Amino acid sequence: MISLAKILLTVAAIQYGAVPLIVDLTESHVFHPDWPPHARFHMVWLLGVGALLAIYTLALIWGPGKSDIRQLRHASVLGCLTLAAFFSATFLAGSYGGSLSDMETPIRVMGVDGNLFAFSVAAILQGLGTGIVWTRRHL
Repeated sequence: MISLAKILLTVAAIQYGAVPLIVDLTESHVFHPDWPPHARFHMVWLLGVGALLAIYTLALIWGPGKSDIRQLRHASVLGCLTLAAFFSATFLAGSYGGSLSDMETPIRVMGVDGNLFAFSVAAILQGLGTGIVWTRRHL
């Protein structure tokens, strides 16, 4: 069961750490001609934080001491916090004029916004993996 948890947490970390780098280091975000320089700075900062948290999470899951349940719990909390930040931004978007997608080129998956779909899948995997590691006393 712990191996399954590691895989679930790994896939979630790849989603919140690597996929945004691929999608957002493009003209739709960081290199968007209409974005002010300070907004670009914050976007690159956010991408860096997400990627580095994912790398640290993967190190906790697969690195030295990987047989320590405390490390897996720590990794699970980091993923939950990262995804909670995404969903907080989603739910508060109306209060700051935000949007899940670029309105000119929205990506939809099965009728759902692409970002919401991808991060919801990651949250489900994260939740399942987190549930497994927090219901075990030890490995």
